[in-house]
Amino acid sequence: MAREKKLQQQFIYCGNTEAYAILTLLLLHNRIIARNLTCRGNTMDVSERFLQTALDGIHDCINIVDKNFRIIFVNEAASKRAGKNWRSLLGNTCYAQLWGKNTPCENCVTRMAFETGKPQQTIKWEISNDGKKHFMEHFAFPIAEKEGVVEYTVEIFRDITERKLLEEEREQQRLELGKRIRELRHAYEELKSLQNQLLQAEKMASIGLLASSLAHELDTPLATISGYCELLTEEIQTDHLLERVKTISEQVIKCQKTIRSLLDFSRKSNGERKLCNIHPLINSILSLVEHRLIIHKIKLHTLFDKQIPLVCVDGNQIQQVILNLVNNAVDALPQGQGGDIFIKTKVNREAKFVELIFEDNGIGIPRENQKHIFSPFFTTKGPGKGTGLGLSICKNIISTHGGTITLENRDGKGTKFVISLPLSETP
Repeated sequence: MAREKKLQQQFIYCGNTEAYAILTLLLLHNRIIARNLTCRGNTMDVSERFLQTALDGIHDCINIVDKNFRIIFVNEAASKRAGKNWRSLLGNTCYAQLWGKNTPCENCVTRMAFETGKPQQTIKWEISNDGKKHFMEHFAFPIAEKEGVVEYTVEIFRDITERKLLEEEREQQRLELGKRIRELRHAYEELKSLQNQLLQAEKMASIGLLASSLAHELDTPLATISGYCELLTEEIQTDHLLERVKTISEQVIKCQKTIRSLLDFSRKSNGERKLCNIHPLINSILSLVEHRLIIHKIKLHTLFDKQIPLVCVDGNQIQQVILNLVNNAVDALPQGQGGDIFIKTKVNREAKFVELIFEDNGIGIPRENQKHIFSPFFTTKGPGKGTGLGLSICKNIISTHGGTITLENRDGKGTKFVISLPLSETP
């Protein structure tokens, strides 16, 4: 028992193969003792048959080789995998019988176990006799005899193909789950951003309603002031006082014009289209933004084609597009440094379109953002400065009029939008 215990102590635990290796060691121990005992052989035969039967019941492939790689024991699983009778394997080299090679296998764990005296392990793909690929886990446990010299090595081969495929499937599922989580996080961030933009859009709509209400309230007192100015001009005889009253009257009329333009713009559109001169529509909107242009030191340049015919449009919707493009041009110019905005109109009779061209010499739109500018809620402006709906709504309005809106970018030299509206026929 002391020798058996010594052999067991030489085994180093590796994975869950300890029980298999101990059984194999017991069999090897019995064979070693058998060569040195003079007792009746049938007792040893019974012991070996018992251990052989025990190891044959194990599904892993187990065999024992000596220093010359000759097989001295093999269980049923190993012989089946080799496709040979276990008796024909005994005494032959493992690399020839099990792997069909003429020399020891490259990176052989058994040879490494003999050389180092330590257990070895490796996992690799192998092709069995049936031509199928299997993922095999190899263990090699050295068995030292006298003076610590390794005389034998226990080889255990385990087919872990199903386990490996399951692990790969789980890893794929883990990666897929991670991808889905990232997509959900991205969707959540987008939803959160859209919610903020919708809140901003509602706020802007509320401000619009408030501005419309204020415009109504201011229009009446301004009309009163304008009336009294006219009365004063009839009564005042002094020239310098008369000039002052006229100045007041002019400014009041200017305020009234701005307010009425605001009221016209804020009036709900009924979707009705009629023949319109496009130039008054543009001028009405420019009167609304005139003060903003002055504050930002922006020069406005208009070049209108007087030969443009009437177009059949919803004037309120077209004004909404014009206001949005002008405001975008103002935002694109460096704050406080001024700049130029150009608005042109012309008729393309060959294509049967009226063109409205809006240009600025601002920072332009980055190339990577150009394909997104007409997408709903896309904006490059800071928080509270834009909802990302403007250009999307503009495109929708122009499309419903049978026209197009296109961007011509000049890489840091400004932006150019071209609106094409079909020449009108009688609506």
